[in-house]
Amino acid sequence: MKINFKSGLIVGTLLACGALIYGYFYTQNIIEKTKNVASIDLTQFDYQNIDGEKVELSDFSNKNILVNFWATWCKPCVEEFPLLSSVQDQVSDDFVFLMVSYESIEKIKSFVEDKPYEFVFLKSNNFLVEGISTVPQSFILNSELEVVHHHSTIFEGSVEDLSMLLRSWIQ
Repeated sequence: MKINFKSGLIVGTLLACGALIYGYFYTQNIIEKTKNVASIDLTQFDYQNIDGEKVELSDFSNKNILVNFWATWCKPCVEEFPLLSSVQDQVSDDFVFLMVSYESIEKIKSFVEDKPYEFVFLKSNNFLVEGISTVPQSFILNSELEVVHHHSTIFEGSVEDLSMLLRSWIQ
């Protein structure tokens, strides 16, 4: 079967239009999710620990959880780690801190290997698709895995003030 130029142009144009329409609606879906970022269901994300094993948020449901979305290239993300580490020391009886990146496990491991942090480092492939479009962002979940607070920027302040703030969000 021979296809002439005109038929090829029509088919190509239809395929291109279809791809553009799909891309538009896919992007709109992500944009809509980012508008409602505080209502994202974090339990639906795919998580892996730095050993590549699947992890569920329910694995930590005996405590309150701070889920922090970050990246190794994000200077504000990395700069808040010392504060968050000190806060974690203060609230470790009540909280677990999960640091989630979309980057490769190898990149996360390389970052972590010479750092003193006691965080649980995780990888998630789908947080951009689910509406987390900027980092750092943090969510505070109570022990029933309900989001009780969304924090859309870096944490600042004293260890004591932030520790009290975290505890107030879960009461």
